[in-house]
Amino acid sequence: DDGHVDAQRARYRGRLATMADALGFAGVKAPLPAGAFYLWAPAPDGDAWALARRLAADGGVLVSPGEFYGPAGADHIRVAVVQPDDRLELVARRLGVG
Repeated sequence: DDGHVDAQRARYRGRLATMADALGFAGVKAPLPAGAFYLWAPAPDGDAWALARRLAADGGVLVSPGEFYGPAGADHIRVAVVQPDDRLELVARRLGVG
């Protein structure tokens, strides 16, 4: 029985969509991944640290500057959507969704 796998996949897909929309309202394009529970988003000005600070201040969300994962990610942020839906929806509201 793989019903639990399908349910978990749908849960994370919804979380990814919630955060991608929230980031979009904050001026950050975050494409949905083909399969993962991380969003990788380019920092609009290339400064991932500044974007991470802004998202923490404005949305109360902690993201990782991409340089943590190697030089190729230095101008991106990584967002793990591992929080419960209600917490992600709170971040979305803080960033202007709804």
